[in-house]
Amino acid sequence: MSTRSSVVSPLLPRISNRAIKGIQRGKAQDVAAEQKPGKRTRNWLSAELTARDLMHRCEATLRPEDSIERAARLMTETGDKAIPVVDAAGRLIGIITSRDITMRLIALGASIPHTQVSDCMTAEVFACSAANSLDSCMSAMCWHQVKRIPIVDDEHKVLGTISQRDVAQYLCDHFETVKPEEMVDILWALAS
Repeated sequence: MSTRSSVVSPLLPRISNRAIKGIQRGKAQDVAAEQKPGKRTRNWLSAELTARDLMHRCEATLRPEDSIERAARLMTETGDKAIPVVDAAGRLIGIITSRDITMRLIALGASIPHTQVSDCMTAEVFACSAANSLDSCMSAMCWHQVKRIPIVDDEHKVLGTISQRDVAQYLCDHFETVKPEEMVDILWALAS
């Protein structure tokens, strides 16, 4: 299983409805090309704000051979709906969510006591570096259409996660620094 570390540069300085649709169709370059040369775009998230500043430290990780019951217990204990899956060296190899458990196991009628994390985890996981900007992390979440993204160090070891909820909370705490029309764009990006 391979981990793709997504060191994403902000594809678009300002995410708009049109840009999100372009990204979702894989036409980010077309949307970016439509930006007028020399036109200043607003950067609604502070350039100094990094993933390390906003991420929640990882309280728990799972191994592929752990039972689904252990995964569900950890989700209940920590309140996290997604838990990173790591190899023996602690490197990110996947992620398992409560939705993975529900949709992949229960819907298929799998035998819960005999199921391992590896049976239903998402192995193609995308991550950002702790040094990435928050804007870059949001772009990665939009691009990969995920609600939460793991944050890793240079050796792909999990440091924490950033979720759409974390970004929304940051915006609520700093609403005075964001213009109303920019807030709409950000919220739209989070909801997509």
